[in-house]
Amino acid sequence: MFKRFLRARGGNFATVTAVASLPLILAAGVAVDYTRYLSAEKHLQDVADAAALAIAASDEKDETKLRALADSFVSGNYSDSRIHELSVASLDLGEDQVDLALQGRLPTTFMGIVHYDWLDVKASSLAVRAVTGSVELALVLDNTWSMSEKDSSGATKIATLKKAAGSLVTELMSNAKADVSIGLVPYADYVNVGTKYRNESWLSVPDDYDVDPKPKVCEIKDVTTTPCLEYAPKYSCTTYVDGVPQNSTCGGQCVKNGTPYTEKKEVCSGGGSVTKYRWYGCIGSRMSGTTRLNDGSPAVTYPGYVETSQKCLNPIVPLSKNKASLASAIDGMIINISSYKPYTYIPAGMIWGVNLLSPTAPFKEAGAYDAKNVAPRKAIVLMTDGENTLRFNSGNGRHASLSSNASTAATQLAQTNADTKAICDYAKTNKIEIFSVAFMVDNADAKSILEYCATDTEHYFDASDPDKLMAAFSGIARSLSQVRLAR
Repeated sequence: MFKRFLRARGGNFATVTAVASLPLILAAGVAVDYTRYLSAEKHLQDVADAAALAIAASDEKDETKLRALADSFVSGNYSDSRIHELSVASLDLGEDQVDLALQGRLPTTFMGIVHYDWLDVKASSLAVRAVTGSVELALVLDNTWSMSEKDSSGATKIATLKKAAGSLVTELMSNAKADVSIGLVPYADYVNVGTKYRNESWLSVPDDYDVDPKPKVCEIKDVTTTPCLEYAPKYSCTTYVDGVPQNSTCGGQCVKNGTPYTEKKEVCSGGGSVTKYRWYGCIGSRMSGTTRLNDGSPAVTYPGYVETSQKCLNPIVPLSKNKASLASAIDGMIINISSYKPYTYIPAGMIWGVNLLSPTAPFKEAGAYDAKNVAPRKAIVLMTDGENTLRFNSGNGRHASLSSNASTAATQLAQTNADTKAICDYAKTNKIEIFSVAFMVDNADAKSILEYCATDTEHYFDASDPDKLMAAFSGIARSLSQVRLAR
């Protein structure tokens, strides 16, 4: 029988061969479809990675708009010849991360024989925003009396600034492994370096002293008095302190004098209490040449002033990695002390922003300047809500009021503005990035200076309301952070 089978020329062999070949053909088809699946999966992963990075790098905060951005990016970057019915399966938006999942379907070519017409294709990507490498940042923040103004919601400018600056610190220091150091320079008419530095070589501060009152002496003298017969009416009016309107009373001056007369009166002089002069940490500008405009002459001292009361605000916080202490310092910023309501002198804040980042004295926390500004990356955030209102006095280093003569005052103000730009130029020569923020500024010259100081147009923020100030500081944090894939 076996021999007869071998001699047979019928269809048995062909039939057996065909049956035996089916698994081989199916296996080859599965291999083809699987190869297509792997290719589609890789393509989908590439789309997910690119979309997550794009969303994480976006300055947009609105969740609805970010979801629309995700849909638009995905639909515009995938190939419908490789994946069908592609959609965003999930999108989780965190404060500093984006978790995106995509899903689609792949039509099979050969696996349909066994009723597998489609294969599900999935991919997910996690993009995070965080500071990498070494970053040194100086926050140079306006604490002048004009920051007491309130917005339409009733919040003061200084309250909004505290919130924005605090959020920036939190975001930049969210990565515990990152090497981030941040310093704070609250500035107004003067800067407070802190009394603990009194004996440093870069400071020149007189000793504290007391002035005893002169003995009280009284004597009878002829005193001439001119009576006032008529006064001008008093009326409510508005005066301005650092650009902030204050309710006041005007008028009331004498408009008609009577006949002078002389009478004998007891006149006393002297007496009173001891006058105490103390140093509260307030300093002016270097007086030698142009040393006030750079950090190139650490041996030239800053003048400190002894006063009868404190006339500068919160002290500087040198570069620090302590998030809690920085947050506390920002939250504790003030804009006045009793009747002391400071004006604006931006050069004082800006030069101390440079000093915080300088490897030379006064402070020693900063690393050396890097020609590429990478290791470390140094940056200054310069924020103000108005123009300069003071001038530099070369005789004593103080920041004095502008002249009452309009022409002279304009010349003095032009010099203060030029000094501001000169310090910004010096910072840029050392590759320090400068982010400048105009907060509710309506003065064209002030905006022009901030635009000039910014590293480029992308580093300048015109924050015309509180929401835009928050967005500006968030944008700065994003600029100093890097977006990377964590999964």
